[in-house]
Amino acid sequence: MIQAVRARSFDDQKVVLAKQALAETDINSEDLRRLLSGIDFDRGRLELAKFAYAHVADRHNFYRVYDVFTFDASVREMQQYIEQNRGA
Repeated sequence: MIQAVRARSFDDQKVVLAKQALAETDINSEDLRRLLSGIDFDRGRLELAKFAYAHVADRHNFYRVYDVFTFDASVREMQQYIEQNRGA
């Protein structure tokens, strides 16, 4: 999946493909981090990370995903999202 996503030219295409793949499976935090690192901009990374959060098998390791964000504001937005969706 990571290679297929990286092969796409634009972030929008990458996010759509990744969402389709994740809709039917779970992913671990490290694989999600690698997947997100193939997306060029925080906007796309954040969109996919929010979607993928419900599919993360090891949420206790989700903090590893924060490394891929360029801006602290993106990390804060993701943390707020998690707080609001903790039971998801």
